[in-house]
Amino acid sequence: MKKGLKIFLFLFIPVLCFFNCEKNEEKPVEGEITSFSVTDQKNVTYTLSINKGNNVISNKTPLPAYVDLSQLLPEFTTNHKNVVLKINGEVQKSGISKADFSSERVYELYYSETKQKTYKVRLTKAVLTNNFKDFWFAEPQMSLYQPELNVETGEITSIEKIPLILDITELKPMFSTEEKSAVVKVDGMTQTSGKSIQNFSKPVVYTIHGEDGSTKTFTVTLEKNNEANVVNPIMKGSYADPTVIRVDKTFYMYVTSGRVRGYKSTNLINWSSINSSKLSSGNSSASEVFTVRPHITEDDPNDTGLGMWAPDINYFDGQYVMYYSISKWGGGATCGIGVAVSTKPGGPFVAPATGNSSGRLFVSSEIGVNNSIDPCFVEDNGKRYLFWGSFTGLFMTELSADGMTVKDVTKKTQVAGNSFEATYIHKRGNYYYLFASVGTCCEGLTASTYKVVVGRSTKLEGPYVSKSGADMKTFNTKYSWPTNYQPIVLKGDGVTFGGPGHNARIITDDNGVDWMLYHAYVNNGSTERNLALDKVTWSADNWPMVGNGTPSYILKEIPVFN
Repeated sequence: MKKGLKIFLFLFIPVLCFFNCEKNEEKPVEGEITSFSVTDQKNVTYTLSINKGNNVISNKTPLPAYVDLSQLLPEFTTNHKNVVLKINGEVQKSGISKADFSSERVYELYYSETKQKTYKVRLTKAVLTNNFKDFWFAEPQMSLYQPELNVETGEITSIEKIPLILDITELKPMFSTEEKSAVVKVDGMTQTSGKSIQNFSKPVVYTIHGEDGSTKTFTVTLEKNNEANVVNPIMKGSYADPTVIRVDKTFYMYVTSGRVRGYKSTNLINWSSINSSKLSSGNSSASEVFTVRPHITEDDPNDTGLGMWAPDINYFDGQYVMYYSISKWGGGATCGIGVAVSTKPGGPFVAPATGNSSGRLFVSSEIGVNNSIDPCFVEDNGKRYLFWGSFTGLFMTELSADGMTVKDVTKKTQVAGNSFEATYIHKRGNYYYLFASVGTCCEGLTASTYKVVVGRSTKLEGPYVSKSGADMKTFNTKYSWPTNYQPIVLKGDGVTFGGPGHNARIITDDNGVDWMLYHAYVNNGSTERNLALDKVTWSADNWPMVGNGTPSYILKEIPVFN
């Protein structure tokens, strides 16, 4: 019996082990995807997130906008060698072939031949807008006419109609795009912000090309109106130190020159040579108002550097009276001031027939003021005076009753320190206003620091004080002006206008609006001091102002003369 049991057990146990071992080997593994990534067309790999709860594979952050979801290379791993992934019954090989993930992609997981679960792969990427972030013009003439960008309609249009006088045929628009790597083109040509020139006299179509090849178009339409707003300068070229007078309906203006040049206008904007109906380039004889240059100083009259500077025009006693400077650059010790008269604004201006046959008022050495230039005539309370000076103090002296000579060259009154030149006295209400220029006048657009400043007094002889009450006689640094002094009426803007100054007399139009002519360097190709015009307004406490303190590129309001 025992022997038979031993034989049975010897045979049964191996059989039992065989069946148990076979059963354990066939028990299915719970298959799963352990990693999943995709590689784009730029060979950039993105590791995806696997949610084991719902078997969804996705990217936590959107893929870049340029990624082509239809051309991605998937790579994955599983937890067992017998686990395979299929799509529509076709076995998928990791890292072998590209796949389309532009829509949800379903992977079926099999262990051996048994389907165990399904994975859904869902990918998102940044949306390509192909939009402009901004679109604008840096040109000064466009400062008031910036366009409005509508990303929904693709329209870029001017909010306000643009004056006819403005040139929009060679603008260089500034722009940026929502997608940094987008390319902007016009007619197939790539555009660079701030550099590519376009003619906007007709609509211009811009196409933004996204990194994925998609595009969007924007149409830029700039509409002009029928107004001809004025652009400074109103005269391009050499028109320094202007002086102007109104006689009936005509204005006469004179500027620094070898011999003083004169021009005429009915509106302060359109000027012609004083002795011809049309201003022509190079036709100096039509504008010169002296037949010969006066010789009133000890300088060599044949010196080519000698010229007539800063004329001052007036009309009294039935004749046009012009005070002028004769000087050369750096000739402060020998320069001087003279007077000439004419029965006509176009001249010829000559020395007075009586009272001063030479026309000489004084030279620097006689009056005791170095650099005696920049005269300004003032008549007040039945007496006539002359103001003058350039960076060695501003002075006044009484003239003879006829204004043709200085009453007493030993008597003069200082009204301002060495910081100033280009005096102009303006009477308004109870105040006399002393306009003057300070800084370097003639060093070009970027280096000239010239600016117009003002002080006021209740007396013609001063003291002239700043808005804070500082006496102008205390400012004695040549070319310098304290940064805290107010008001500074006019200064350069550092971009378009440089060194504005030496203003003419204020002209009041028929609507009671004040206007001021002055010279300035302008970023317009000219290396000369151009003629500019601006409106003068007055603050509640009666201080003069010009716009925002810098020359106006566009005069939307112009003088009105009936």
